[in-house]
Amino acid sequence: MLRNTKKGETLEIGGQDSFLDLVSNVVGILLILLMVAGIRAQNSPPEIETINSSIPVIDSKILADIQTNYEAFQEKEVVAVKLREEVNSVHEQMEILDEHIQIQAMQHAQLFDMMTSARAVIDAVAEEKDQETKEKIEYQRQLQELETKLGQIGRTKQWLQANRPQATVIENIPTPISKSVGDKDREAHFRLLGGKIVYVPFLELFEKMKLEIAQNQHQYFKQKLSENKIGPLDNFYLEYMLVIYDVPMQDAYGTGVGKSLQLEYAEMVPIRDRLGEPLKGALISPDSELKRRLKMYRQDIYTITVWVYPDSFEEFIELKKFLYAQGYRVAARPLDFGMPISGSPRGSKSAAQ
Repeated sequence: MLRNTKKGETLEIGGQDSFLDLVSNVVGILLILLMVAGIRAQNSPPEIETINSSIPVIDSKILADIQTNYEAFQEKEVVAVKLREEVNSVHEQMEILDEHIQIQAMQHAQLFDMMTSARAVIDAVAEEKDQETKEKIEYQRQLQELETKLGQIGRTKQWLQANRPQATVIENIPTPISKSVGDKDREAHFRLLGGKIVYVPFLELFEKMKLEIAQNQHQYFKQKLSENKIGPLDNFYLEYMLVIYDVPMQDAYGTGVGKSLQLEYAEMVPIRDRLGEPLKGALISPDSELKRRLKMYRQDIYTITVWVYPDSFEEFIELKKFLYAQGYRVAARPLDFGMPISGSPRGSKSAAQ
């Protein structure tokens, strides 16, 4: 068995025990032989001593040294026995500790498995809670949107009830037969919103758009869809979208597919809300923006197109009477709230009266 003494050193207990036993036995035998030889030397006759004079006589000092060494070896044997008992005791304690360590390792493994299972359960519950929280937030958002819409509807209803128009006498205004504005006819565009009238540079911005498309046509053919904005001009931007379409083509070599650049839509975007001047003041004042604009358009050439919203129908009737009196043809373009002034190749032409 090996016993740890210092780091990197071991004490060979079993080998030392065997060595001490062997040395003890040899020393014991030598002592016995020496004692027997001494006794014989003392008791033997002189002639025997003469005959055996060749046998060496061991000095008493040497015997004393041997005796001392023997006693020292016996003491070491006692120490070795004690050390062996201590080693055996330590070995037994180590075996007990190993058993405790194995038991603790098993308990640790069981606790780790339990902790892993508990963590998996906690993660599953947390994920479920997160999903429930997300759904709850989404339901709250939808509920808030519905409450907001309901409040808007309620406020609109209250406004309509408070501003319900009184019964009025409808004036019969002779209306000439309407006809569509042709390609060669010219138009001047105005907008009526919130009782205010403002000039809309519809045709001017369209001309700028055509010029810009012609100058950059090669760039637009590089992508399927293009969006751009022109302006501002007279308080409006023109936003438009161009789309590339595949069109069948036929020539002397056969049938193929070509590319066609088309305007998908174009709409007027005001630079701010509440543009224009109140219509009643514009009809009375000789220096109003409306009258200044009308001086630029001849009655026999231009049609006045008015984009009118639901809150300005009564003002439109007054404006139409004024324009008729000035000799203009009038075209109405009704729009719902939130709809921009727009145009597209699929749109309809204005009908002037």
